[in-house]
Amino acid sequence: MQNDNIEDSDTIREDSNGSRIDEIIKRESDIIQLIRQGDDLMTLNEGELNNDITPDSKFLNHISPLGSPLRHGGNGTVNDMDLLRDKFDDVIRQFHNEEIKQSGTESKIQEEHMMDADEDLDDKFVLDDHLGKSKKFYEDLGSKNVKEMIPPENFSHVVGEIYRSSFPRIENFDFLVKRLQLKSILVLIPEEYPVENLEFMKQSGIKLFQVGMSGNKEPFVNIPSDLLTKALEIVLDPKNQPILIHCNRGKHRTGCLIGCIRKLQNWSLTMIFDEYRRFAFPKARALDQQFIEMYDDTEITNIAKENSWLPLQW
Repeated sequence: MQNDNIEDSDTIREDSNGSRIDEIIKRESDIIQLIRQGDDLMTLNEGELNNDITPDSKFLNHISPLGSPLRHGGNGTVNDMDLLRDKFDDVIRQFHNEEIKQSGTESKIQEEHMMDADEDLDDKFVLDDHLGKSKKFYEDLGSKNVKEMIPPENFSHVVGEIYRSSFPRIENFDFLVKRLQLKSILVLIPEEYPVENLEFMKQSGIKLFQVGMSGNKEPFVNIPSDLLTKALEIVLDPKNQPILIHCNRGKHRTGCLIGCIRKLQNWSLTMIFDEYRRFAFPKARALDQQFIEMYDDTEITNIAKENSWLPLQW
C-alpha cells in the first residue's frame, strides 16, 4: 500500500510538472461531456443511487473533487449538477489563466528580444541608417532655406574645448566647422568611418582619431581599460582641442569616457551617474556605471600631470 501511494504521488508530480494545460483541457472535456448527460442524471432518485451504482454515477464519483456519490433532492443534500457546474467554471478559469500566463511570458520574451535589438542598434553603426536620416532631414526641409547651424543629436559641452555628441551627419557639418571650429574628432566605434564624413574632415582640416571599442553589455562584453586610457590621452591633450567625442548614439561608450573625465575633475559618483543617466536615457546600463566607478585612473592621471593637462579648465 505504501509503495502504491509513492507511485501515485510520483505520477501526480509528473503530470503537474509535465503538462498542466493538457490536464486542464482533459478535465474540461470530461465535464462538458458530463453536463451534456445532466438531464438523464437528474432523473435518478436516491433509492436508485443507493441500490444501484450506475455507470454515470461511477463516472461522477471518479471526477468529483470530493469523491462523493451523486445525491439529489432533499434538505441538506448536495446538488451534484450544481457542484459539477461550479467545477466546470473553475476549470475554465484555470484554463484561461494558464493561457494568459503563457501569453504574458511570450510577450515578455518578445519584449526582451526587442530591447536587445534596440541595444544593438545603439552600439552598432549602420551606414544606411546614418545616410537615411540625413536624406529624411533634407526631404523634410524641402525648399526651405534654413541658415541656422544644427548640432548633432545628444550634443553637449563637456569642459574647456571638449564636446560630446552622437554620430555627426551631413546636416551637422557646418556647426562642427563654423561654430565649434574643431581640430579633432575622436570616434569610439570600430566600424569604418563614412566617406562623406572623411571628405568633410579633409576639406576642413579636422583630424580623426579612432579608438574602436564595444559597449559594456552582459554577459562578457566590456570596454578594455587600456583603450579608455588611450582615448582619454587623446582628449586631454590641448593640441587636439577643440575636440568632439562621439560613438553611435553618444550614450554609452561616450558616457563612460565622459564619466572618467569627471573622475579626473573630482566629481562625486552621484553627480557622475546622474549626468550619465541623463544622456543614456532611457537605456542606462548598470555595467557602464560600474565601469566608471571601477576604472583605475592612476595611469592617465600621471600622464596628465606630467604634461600639465590637469586641472581641466572650464
